[in-house]
Amino acid sequence: MIQGIHHFAIIASSETSVDFYKKLGFQETFRKTRNYDTVVLLEGHGMQIEVFIDPNHPKRATNPENMGLRHLALKVEKIEDTVEELGLEIGSIMNDWVGVRFVFTADPDGLPIELHE
Repeated sequence: MIQGIHHFAIIASSETSVDFYKKLGFQETFRKTRNYDTVVLLEGHGMQIEVFIDPNHPKRATNPENMGLRHLALKVEKIEDTVEELGLEIGSIMNDWVGVRFVFTADPDGLPIELHE
């Protein structure tokens, strides 16, 4: 039986992405450097993010979006407070399919991060 989400895996170009997710409240719990990349596990908010740092990996395509993971959505109490607290750049605040507010920002490699109330 599925109990919930265990982790999201992200390919990043540099340590800057790890710093970004730490800024969002995730804590580093594991790190392993391999010949071709570095794997960093971050935990927070009841989930784990597995970051593969690989500066030689192809960049993320945009327009049209890649198949696969579209974005990571994080639940927040109030968008404006979170944006101010973390100093994030955001797009326009919108309403989802059922009228709940959300907005997008991006990690250092352009992976969309949704803040969802």
